[in-house]
Amino acid sequence: MENLEILMDDRSMPENPRHENRLTEHGLSIYFEKDGLKWLVDTGLTGKFAENAKHSGIDISQVDHLVLSHNHNDHTGGLETFLQSNSKAIIHLSEWIRESTCLSMRNNQRIDIGLDRSLLKNHASRFAWHPSKNVQLTDHVWLLGDIPAVYPLPQANTNLYRTYKGKDAPDPFDHEMAVLITGTENNTVISSCTHKGILNTLEAAVTVAKGPISEFIGGTHLRDGHETEEDILNITSLIIKNHPNMHLYTGHCTGENTMRVLKRFLPGHVTAFYSGFRTDS
Repeated sequence: MENLEILMDDRSMPENPRHENRLTEHGLSIYFEKDGLKWLVDTGLTGKFAENAKHSGIDISQVDHLVLSHNHNDHTGGLETFLQSNSKAIIHLSEWIRESTCLSMRNNQRIDIGLDRSLLKNHASRFAWHPSKNVQLTDHVWLLGDIPAVYPLPQANTNLYRTYKGKDAPDPFDHEMAVLITGTENNTVISSCTHKGILNTLEAAVTVAKGPISEFIGGTHLRDGHETEEDILNITSLIIKNHPNMHLYTGHCTGENTMRVLKRFLPGHVTAFYSGFRTDS
């Protein structure tokens, strides 16, 4: 994997000596290159990801594949901007999104937080719909759609629902997908929000990679005020056991206090990312 950049995140650059201009918002968008192709995972909440890409010299019109990780608007809200800028990319998403949408039920309010469904109708030929299976897209890039529920899901999912066949119910996040990039030395997971839980997502990745994961990039949905330190210790203990060399690059929906706890339990193996963060594996 080459030239990975966080195009959009909630956090700004902690130090910016070159005064690089990077916008932030509550959303996530990740760019990388692999197998001679340009990839984008999610489009953030608005079209601001495209402005950040321009500042980094990344041409959105040349992206070959866009993966929409799940049906929340802080990851799909920039889709219209992407479609206006790019006429060639295959856009990958879960077939669960065809017949369901997502809701926030916080503070006794029922708010639709799914993607703009008119875009699905008006640009139907652009979308590749995937069942809940692990699918190989290129030599080294996989979609992880079969994410088990072996371990508990993040507690911050509590107020997140979906409407399916006319009924509202707690969202099991069958529509969530992650990306696995395999290599001879490194196996990297990109999981934007990880509503299915980091341990479950790693289980799916190991099924394909047949070995430990060296990098996990994305939000963990371990938001402050939900999991206890003991809960996080149990999660990190299993990561150390099964993926002893894994480095966690995280941000977006990972809480600030949770970040500090993760760094304490995984010393030297946790990095907080931000808009404009870059890594090259």
